[in-house]
Amino acid sequence: MKLIDVIAGLDDIPEETFICVRRPWNNDAEALLVPFTDDLGIPAEVKAQGFEYFLEVYIAREILEGFMQRGPTLEQVTDFVTYYADNDAYPAWAH
Repeated sequence: MKLIDVIAGLDDIPEETFICVRRPWNNDAEALLVPFTDDLGIPAEVKAQGFEYFLEVYIAREILEGFMQRGPTLEQVTDFVTYYADNDAYPAWAH
């Protein structure tokens, strides 16, 4: 599945899920949803497939709370979340 599809369906994904994505991180990047493990780590087999930790679903939902009130497109939402995941900060263009 693509990252943009994951972002589009965030409300339907359990909060206790990791979003893992292959680089380069963009709207069309391949994504994988991984349930939380007991050690809260990304399984070795997921890493071996080239996926990296992106964000937890609950964090993606949390950072979008105020941004969604602006009525952004799905592409803008995905760009916003990607920027946050890559920089651990909100993009300047979102303010």
